[in-house]
Amino acid sequence: MKKLLLLLSLCAVCTSSFAQDSNDDLLRKLVEKNILSRSEADSLRIPQKKSLSQTTEKIREAFNTPYMRFGGYGLFMYRYNDLSPVKHNAEAKVIFVSMRGELTKNFKYFILAEFVKPRPYEFYAEWTPVNGFNFRAGQMKTPLSLENQMSLTDIEGILNTRSISALIGMGDDVQAKQNGLNNTGRDVGIMTYGNLFKTQTHDLLEYKIGLYQGTGINTGENNNSKDFAVNLMLQPVKGFRIGGGAYFGEARYAITNGSITDNHVRNRWIVSSDYRTERVYARAEWISANDGGISKAGLHGMGMYYFIPKKLNAFAKVDYLNRNKEKNSEVIDYTLGVNYHFYGPCRLQLNYTYSDYSKDWEANNSNTVLGQLQIVF
Repeated sequence: MKKLLLLLSLCAVCTSSFAQDSNDDLLRKLVEKNILSRSEADSLRIPQKKSLSQTTEKIREAFNTPYMRFGGYGLFMYRYNDLSPVKHNAEAKVIFVSMRGELTKNFKYFILAEFVKPRPYEFYAEWTPVNGFNFRAGQMKTPLSLENQMSLTDIEGILNTRSISALIGMGDDVQAKQNGLNNTGRDVGIMTYGNLFKTQTHDLLEYKIGLYQGTGINTGENNNSKDFAVNLMLQPVKGFRIGGGAYFGEARYAITNGSITDNHVRNRWIVSSDYRTERVYARAEWISANDGGISKAGLHGMGMYYFIPKKLNAFAKVDYLNRNKEKNSEVIDYTLGVNYHFYGPCRLQLNYTYSDYSKDWEANNSNTVLGQLQIVF
């Protein structure tokens, strides 16, 4: 009789295996009625399936140590532009892989490389002798502009704001003419940075001071001058920052099409501010520039709201760029966007931008739609 009851209980366990909780309850009752021993019940328990996050964490632990930790992200982008000869295009935009580690308590390193168009983007060492003071040397982002300090995985839009791209060392900056590359707001140099005057909830002051070659990434020095950058941000209340900075240097470029490539002034002044809560993020930045005697200006403002915290948000942004104030060579980009985070920082993005060009820009107003899949690992 006991064997028959045991057989029936086994059948019941098998038919209820789809639910771990039901399986556990049944086995517990069988033990209470002395039909099964505790060891027999334990042998019949269905192993609980691990969640995706638990599995991911196990993989990270297998490949990461305090001395060497790997990460990265990939961006796959779709673009539609009503004026482009090829109106629809889809491509793997970037695939970044990073490695970082702590060799000692106060000595760190970081390496970032890209694989779609293979090249290193960042590699630096960092020393922290005391709290509030960090010293970094290598190839890194220059300490100017809030947006430039953000990863592509964190900014609200699919592309960098046009005024930032044109005036903070990215693809549309005169600095890019030195090597024909998008320097992505990075350069080779040294920087000291930190946070000071800590309160119970936040730090009141953030400072960054750097000295750079001025030639961009993966490029040697081509003149005898060095560029200086400084940026200070105050945080009077938690979540609200305001401040600014300056960049003084030279770069080798042609001022206009057909002119001789030579060393010219490349100076920047910037005022930045942002505000962040669980559901709201807003940012505004004003930039004034002098490129070889040509005065330029940029201004953008952005507001984003999370309908579901850390999951779903929408934003609106207005960006103004004047690439020659004497001629009023202006463009204004109006952008609307939606971001859906389906797993942590992994997200789907959709952007629409209407670009309004002045007559001197010699371009027609355009409509652009961008979609992007972002995978962070």
